[in-house]
This record gives sequence, structure tokens and C-alpha cells, in this order.
Amino acid sequence: MLSLANLCSTIAFSCIAPFYPGEAKGKLLTETQTGVVFGVFELTMFIISPVFGKYILLIGARQLFIAGLAVTGFTAILFGFLNYLPSGDTFFWCSVIIRILEAVGDSAFVTSSFAIAAKSFPRNVAFVVGILETFAGLGYTAGPVIGGFFYDIGGFQLPFLVLGVVLLMATVLAYFLIDNTKDDENNPEDKGMFEMLKIAQIWLPIFSVIFCAISLSFLDPTLSNHLESFNLTSTEIGLMFLLCGGFYTVMSLVLGAIMDTFHIGNALLLFGSVTTMLSMFFIGPTPFFSSFLDKNLLIIGISLAVLGMAASALYIPCFQMCLDEVKENGFEDNFQTYGCVSGIFQAAFGFGSFIGPTLGSVVVEKVGFRWATTVIALLHVALSAVIILNLIITNCRR
Repeated sequence: MLSLANLCSTIAFSCIAPFYPGEAKGKLLTETQTGVVFGVFELTMFIISPVFGKYILLIGARQLFIAGLAVTGFTAILFGFLNYLPSGDTFFWCSVIIRILEAVGDSAFVTSSFAIAAKSFPRNVAFVVGILETFAGLGYTAGPVIGGFFYDIGGFQLPFLVLGVVLLMATVLAYFLIDNTKDDENNPEDKGMFEMLKIAQIWLPIFSVIFCAISLSFLDPTLSNHLESFNLTSTEIGLMFLLCGGFYTVMSLVLGAIMDTFHIGNALLLFGSVTTMLSMFFIGPTPFFSSFLDKNLLIIGISLAVLGMAASALYIPCFQMCLDEVKENGFEDNFQTYGCVSGIFQAAFGFGSFIGPTLGSVVVEKVGFRWATTVIALLHVALSAVIILNLIITNCRR
């Protein structure tokens, strides 16, 4: 049930990528405004996820999960009626408001699903996170393809009506399938989220999640316009997104199993960061390569596939790494701890996913897509240096 919910919600979130930028342009929105519509979803996740993580015991994980799914379904249907609104500010602000409401629902059930998974499968956290991310990756992969397909055959409204109904059906299933997963007792002296953030070692996985989210979400409002010169249909653009999401999906389960077996989180983060840097250099391609490499659809496709693999290496180990660090620093192995770590984890991804499309669209508007991908690549140069430094320090301590 947790996997199904992650699948459905990610499809609803990502389905707009192939066609919304074109619709927004027709409604007189700028690149920056389109980026805000994509990014405000994740900004809301960044703000609200820690709140849900902190109060998950008070609200109840099951209640949070079911209510979140229901809200996501209703807002998905509501988004489908935006094309009836007049162009300009009305269309823009209504898009923003509905995305905010959808993000509140998404944050509720994603935060609770990670906490429920960690509590239910304490010995295989990374593998279970890998399973959830496999289905989220399937949704991220299938979303643009499904969205582009339904848009081509039925216009703007059809993708949201179909996905909204599916999410509401998933809500009914969740009511019967999700148990109340909680601790027998709630200790009021348990350490909280702010104490976790004082632990220096958890900041490396947090920054890895942020940089991973920036790299992936930057493409949502910008890639379709970048591919405009190849005269692709909405379905074909969706298939380009499929390359990234498909490799992310396949690798999530594999890397989750590797992390649980070998506990090589830092090595996986280094691999993910270096590979993301290379893929970003070639997606543009970077102006540094302009003397010998032109914009090429095949190279962009290969780079998107590599990016998906790299993103899974940057993301999958981090939840387990954060849990290990907080437990080593005296936090109890209980639902309160799982909820707080899940809240921090989702907030980090939400922050990165807000920065990616929002500031990324501004950079694209000012200096172009090629320089924007180059900036993201350089961020990963810095992250790789920090990971290497952390590996050296860790080995010296041992």
C-alpha cells in the first residue's frame, strides 16, 4: 500500500512536465512564473514536512497517510480545470494555490509512509526505502509519459481527472490496508528534531538529498523547452523523462540492497555526485564543450539515463545514514525518531526540489539552459570534494 501510494502521487506530480510549460506560455506566463508553479510544490513540502514529522504521534501515522492521499486526489482533479481560467495572473496564482494544497497532501502521506516503513522493517530500512523509491521512480518515470499521452488524446483536463480518480481509489484501499503503527508508549523526554540537526554528521546526507533534488527537479519546467528544436510531441518528450526516471527506478532497489548489505553510504554518495556532474555537463551541453560538441538528442538521452542512475545513488543511502547517525548520538529507536528523521529527509528533498525549478528557471531565462546545467555540475564538484574530505576524516579516525 505504501508503494502504491508513492506510485500514484508521483505520477500526479510529474505528469505536467511535458505539456504544462507549453500551456503556461499560451497563458502568457514567463519562464520564471512557470518555474514557480513547479517549485512551490516542493517549497511547501520543505515547510510542512518537519511539522508532520514532529507531530506524527499526535496526529497518527495512519490518519496522516489516508488524509494526505485524499487531499492529493482532490487537488489533482481541481488542477485539471485551470485551463478554463483567463490568461495571466489569474491562471498563475490559481496554479500556485492548487499546487500548494496538493503538496500539503503529498507531504502528509510521504512523511508518514517513511516513518511507517522504518518502524515496520527496522532491519532493512535502506532496502524498504529502495522499494518505495522504486515505485516513486516508476511514477516519476511514467508520469510524463502518461501525462503526455492523455494530453495528446484528451487535452489539458484528461490527465488530471484520470489520476485524481486513481488517487481517491487508493485512499479507499489505504483505509482498509494500513494499520495503526505506533509505539506502545510515547516518552515525553524523547529528543526532538532540533537536537538532530545539531549532529554534524547528518548534514552530509541532507546536502546530498538537496543536491539530488535540485538536479532532478531543474529539468521539470526547462527540459521540454530545451528539446523544442527537435520538434518532439508531448508523448516523445515524456519518453525523454522516462530515460531518467527509468534508470532511477531500476537502480533504487539494487542500491537499497547494497546499502543494507555493505553499509557503504559515503562511497555511493561520491559515485552519485561525480556521475551527476558528468551528466549535467553533457545534457546542455556545457559551453566548455562548445568547440567539439553540439546539442545532440542521442547524447541528451544517454545523459538523462546516467542522471537517473546517479540520482538513486545520491538519494537511497541517505535515510539509513541519517537514522544510523541519530541512533549513535543517543536517540531512541522508536516511532518519534523515525517521524523526525522522515520529516527532515522530506524537507531536504522539498527544499532542493524548490530551488531546482525556481532558481533554475531564472538562470535559464537570464543566461540559457547550457550555463544553468553547468552551474548544477559545479555544485556537484563542490559536493564531491566534501564527500572525499569526509571519507578521509572517517578513515583517519578509524
